[in-house]
Amino acid sequence: MIDRAYGCLLGGAIGDAMGMPASFMSPEQIKQVYGRIIDFLPPDKEQQKAHGGLAAGQVTDDTEESLILASVLTEARGFDPDLFAEKMRKWAVENRMLESTVIGPSTRRFLEALVNHTDFMEAGKTGNTNGGAMRVAPVGIFFHGDLDRTIQAAIDSARPSHGSRPGMASAAAVAAAVSTAVEGGCTAREVMEVAVRGAEAGEEQGHDIPAPSVKARILLAMELVDRNRDKPLEEICFILYQHIGASMKSYESIPLSLGVFYAAKGDYNQGLVAAINLGDDADTNGAIVGNLCGAFGGARKIDPAWIRTLSKTSPFDFKEMAGNLMAV
Repeated sequence: MIDRAYGCLLGGAIGDAMGMPASFMSPEQIKQVYGRIIDFLPPDKEQQKAHGGLAAGQVTDDTEESLILASVLTEARGFDPDLFAEKMRKWAVENRMLESTVIGPSTRRFLEALVNHTDFMEAGKTGNTNGGAMRVAPVGIFFHGDLDRTIQAAIDSARPSHGSRPGMASAAAVAAAVSTAVEGGCTAREVMEVAVRGAEAGEEQGHDIPAPSVKARILLAMELVDRNRDKPLEEICFILYQHIGASMKSYESIPLSLGVFYAAKGDYNQGLVAAINLGDDADTNGAIVGNLCGAFGGARKIDPAWIRTLSKTSPFDFKEMAGNLMAV
């Protein structure tokens, strides 16, 4: 289980860093600029506007926010909204995040409220992008095996910044999937089924906004994959992209990422490459697919060359963090 927890955190960071150069590009643009991305690449200075200042193998805010949430869980022995807000405010100020181009609109409103000492819960209740889900994997690790507590903690962790129905549904879906995958002894379909359960709970508690159902789109992703199992993985994933999209909207990003995980049958190396070459919010989708596949198969199933590269480009000790989350 420690290896699966480690694989989840490590896998998310690798997916984040490998997807970063392809962020907000179309699949065809990726082919023209990079060919097919199968390793860490430096971002193209002309095409990559959001992350053009990063180097090959560097992680983005996706990984940093996930590790902030992990530290909250280990220090507070559960999710503490005040501690989370304090840590996020400090991170935003020290790293000048409000001056950056990398944070999404929902996270930006949340951080602006924190920095300006206004009501961040009010600012965050309509957040409908994927920031709550991209950071939530540590919740699934921490509450592994206890699905009800996992789902509720995920909803609570999303509420300050992504409090809408799709925002909370997407976070609960990913956390539920991670919680089950880390526990082990499950199939990829069973992971998808608990993700549906998480999405349903999030939609029940989230603030109502005009948006598609995350639960319905996860079910659609499963149907599309099952209907096209005879096709190559790359083709199945492109079908998912055509029907669901891959943008930062939570009702695109999370059903797509879960669908890629399901299409790849939890295989980390194949699933990650398939996800990031779809483009659009490629770093976040790569991070989420990396979390899911890493939790399902463990770190031992991740390409060792990718692990070695990340150990040189990232200062974080993901193995220690995984142990801390599992030990509390």
